[in-house]
Formats: sequence, structure tokens, C-alpha cells
Amino acid sequence: METLKFVMTAAFYPPYPLGGDANHVRYLAEALVAQGHEVHVEYSPAALALKRGRPDTHDGGDGGVIRHPIPALTGRFQPLGAWIFGAPASVRRHHHELVESVRPDVIHYHNLSLLGLDLIDVPSSALKMYTAHDYWVRCPRNDLFKFNRRLCDKPTCLTCLTISGKPPQLWRYRPDGLKPFDALDVAIAPSDFLRGMIAPYLRAPVVHIPNFAPDPNPSGQASSPGDYYLYVGRLEFYKGIPELANAASQYRGPHRFVVVGKGKQAAVLEAARERSAPLVLHGWLPAAERDATYARARALLLPSIWYENAPLVAFEALAWGTPILASETGALPEILHGDMCGRTIRPTAEGILAGIEQFEAEDLAHGQRRAARMAYETYHTPAKYLENYERLIEATWERKLASRNIHPAEFPEMSVGSPGGRSSPMSSGEALGAHSKMRPFAHRDESHDP
Repeated sequence: METLKFVMTAAFYPPYPLGGDANHVRYLAEALVAQGHEVHVEYSPAALALKRGRPDTHDGGDGGVIRHPIPALTGRFQPLGAWIFGAPASVRRHHHELVESVRPDVIHYHNLSLLGLDLIDVPSSALKMYTAHDYWVRCPRNDLFKFNRRLCDKPTCLTCLTISGKPPQLWRYRPDGLKPFDALDVAIAPSDFLRGMIAPYLRAPVVHIPNFAPDPNPSGQASSPGDYYLYVGRLEFYKGIPELANAASQYRGPHRFVVVGKGKQAAVLEAARERSAPLVLHGWLPAAERDATYARARALLLPSIWYENAPLVAFEALAWGTPILASETGALPEILHGDMCGRTIRPTAEGILAGIEQFEAEDLAHGQRRAARMAYETYHTPAKYLENYERLIEATWERKLASRNIHPAEFPEMSVGSPGGRSSPMSSGEALGAHSKMRPFAHRDESHDP
């Protein structure tokens, strides 16, 4: 395959990571490097500082990726200014100079909320892609979780941001504030649910490519289940932590609840444990300990009360052959692949307990372990993601060339498909070459406040 040049732009990237978005960008960048491509990643250390995060002192190296941290003479004010007003001049200048220097074949944008949407407007003949890791295309909070309390049913964005304790995103209210989205050639959604939620707000096609995680279990062997149900992730209200704590307090069965993670709701779990709930609480564990914990769990619990998208912890669990009990809300049911590797639950204490009772009655802790591993191997490996990613690039180049009536020889070619010629279709709401059937300027004309 011909070597391509990629520039990836994201607010967070190791050694300044925050959440699954940064890990996804790293996994993708390093996987592309392993295939011989040249990959540059532009990111903002100041964005992590704004979030009160700390650099990862055990970063593990660059994996062959060329890193470009964005300088910030104004410190945290740089990402804060991007959030409120759009990309600061210093960030736009850094991005423009990087693109001019590298002259990439593909520019792939990721989390831009603390960098500025207007970076997409940089002059370049490169293919422009965007991965929607959340709902930022249509929601200033990113999560469609109104007032940080409930699912959004009507956009009242300024009021919501104020009550949520977040600054307004004033750039959204400029007549051309969201116009940079129109410069995209294609967008990627890690779940079909998210694709459906954002496709009406973009002119570019939105294509679903299932998310992936590196394989921590190359042997492919599934372990026998232990005596606990597992939660891994942030301990936050929207993740269903109060519901999990209440479920553990009411549980009268023989199993434990093991929780790995940190967050604002840790005290809720600690209080439940003090009331004799069968809870074992860890902070973040080293990779080897975390993997061992995944491998022996009866099931991974995902009791989110928001529109959860495609969390990496789910695919890490599947790689170990661990089934999933997932909230019926948002994209999580997709991860079960038609109940092949788990069951949906109502994200309430009663729903969690009912889900566990049914799971045990069907003996799925044993019965679905091989199917869980098969789901990972079929849909969520790096190789499968890259196969779909390369096919998408090829198809988008063809559409871009057709629209410009330029001879294909002027652009790089990509061979696609996995060894042996097997491939799987990517899902899109319509043919890849067509524009989304959005209502005119839906994302600009929408009412934002009562």
C-alpha cells in the first residue's frame, strides 16, 4: 500500500490524555504507523491543564507518531478562549503552519471543542475527515445531557450551559459559526446511534465504523468467570453510579461488585460499602491488573443514564470474553450485537438487579464467553477498523475527485480489504457519494433558548 501522510488534530493526546477520545486517537495513529504511514498528531497540553489533569509520566513512548504540542503562551486561557470564541490566532497559526509543512494527504479532526471548529477551514487539498466521539456537532455540552441531570428533549443551550456551570460557546451564534463543518469531506461515527443523531446536522456523509481497542488477549482464550460483576470507567452521575450503588446495597446474591475508576461519585459508592454493600473499590489499575480483572468478571456493567456512545472499556471486556450488561439507553445495545454477548438493562437499581437475576438464570456468565470474544474478533479489532477506515478513505477520494472532475492519477491510491479479500460494509444512512438529506441549515436555525 502506498504510504500516506496524515495529520490528526485533537485537544487531548498522550502524554496529555483525557478519556477514551485521546486513547482512540493514539490507537489509530499508532496502527497507521505500523502499516507504514506517516502520522503527525497536533494536540494541546493547555487543554489538559484547563481540565486540571496531569501528564502521564508512564506514557510509553510515541509509537512512531510525530507529536506536535501546541504552544500556549496564555496557558489555560488559550483553550478557554477556543471554547467561548473559537480558535485563537495562535492555534490557527500552528495548525496552518503544520499543514503547510507536512502537506498531508489526509487531515483527520477529532475533539475540537478546546481548539476551535474553524481549524477545519485551513486551506488544503487534503481529504478532511472528522470523527464524532460525542454529540458536539449539535450539543455545546457534548453529551445531550440537559443541565447535567437528564436526557435533552429540547435545545435550550445557553440556559443549559449556565446551569451546568460551563461558559457559553458564543462562536456558535455567529452567522457563519458552524460553517466550517461544511468543509468536511466525510465524518465517522463510532456507533450507528450517534450517526443518526448527528447526520441531519452535517452536509458531509456520516459513516458508521464500529469502534475498536487493541487486543490485550492475543491468545483469544476466555477465562472461567469469577464471583463478581465489574464496572470500569469514570465515577460520574451520568454513568449511572448512584444507580449502581443502590443496586449493590439492595443485592442479596452471592456475588460482589468490583469498581475500577475515579470520579465525583466515588463517595456515593464508599457510603454504600460502609452500609455493607458487597462493593470492592479500586482507583485506576495498572494495565496488567485491569486485564486480569476484566478476564474473570462475570459481566461488565454499563448502567449509563446518558446517550453513551461506544466506550473503549466495552471492547476491552469483549476481548477477554467477558459479556456485557448494558443500559438500554443510547448506543450501548449495539455493542451486544443482537444479544450475542450480553443483555440490555434498565439503568435503574431495580433494572440492574433484574438484569443480573436473568443473566444468572440463563447462565450467560459461562454461556456467552466464547461469543463475546468472537464479537470482538469480528467487529472490534484494529485490523477490522483499519480495513473499514481505508475503504472509507478510498471511497471518499473517489467522490471528491468526481465532484472536481480531476483525474485520479493526481491523488494517492489505497488498496483496501483484509488479507484474503474479506471485507465488511460500513453503515451509512445513504450512499456514500450523496450529501446528507438535512433540513436547510438545521444546526444554525435551531432555537437555542425558550
